[in-house]
Amino acid sequence: MSQLPTYGEVPGRPIGEMSRRGFMRRMLGVGVAILSVEFLAGTVNFLWPNVRSGLGGRLTIGTPAEIIANDPAWATGTPFAFNRARLFFLNVPAAKGLVDGSGASVTDPGEEVLALYRKCPHLGCQIPPLCDQSKWFECLCHGSKYTILGEKRAGPAPRGMDSFAVEVVEGAYVVDTSRIVGGPPEGTVTFDPRDTAAIPHCAG
Repeated sequence: MSQLPTYGEVPGRPIGEMSRRGFMRRMLGVGVAILSVEFLAGTVNFLWPNVRSGLGGRLTIGTPAEIIANDPAWATGTPFAFNRARLFFLNVPAAKGLVDGSGASVTDPGEEVLALYRKCPHLGCQIPPLCDQSKWFECLCHGSKYTILGEKRAGPAPRGMDSFAVEVVEGAYVVDTSRIVGGPPEGTVTFDPRDTAAIPHCAG
């Protein structure tokens, strides 16, 4: 009856020992898995809408009194720049009075308001505040021009300024930046039909 020797080198790889090639394959698999999880998490975070604040959410601008406390000129037609949502908030009857010269002061326009998105419909530049000379919004990037109500009058933009849905909640204006309303089609004239060439401008 033969017996295995109890001394000397044991033939074959010890149980549980991993070869260098196997170790490298396993580490490569772990690295790929980690990168895949990070990529998936980043993609979901980028695409998932932020429904609580900022663009894509509902934001409270304030009551008419609160807006006027921050910017008294809003009551006489100057658009209020609400930077958290990249928009101009308009007191529509007062804004019309600013343009036509009636100088109307409106401290509470009710639902006659407009939240114009500051992103130019042409190539996405940020539209600056109202031009003092023309009382129009004028994009300094490529010269698109819009009336105080956002209707297009000149330049390469395909339409008027886009806007956000607004509602009044317990006396305060709330803007829903997840609901973008496309700007009025080119050629829309509901107010301010002045000839572009007949008035001075801030943008060429």
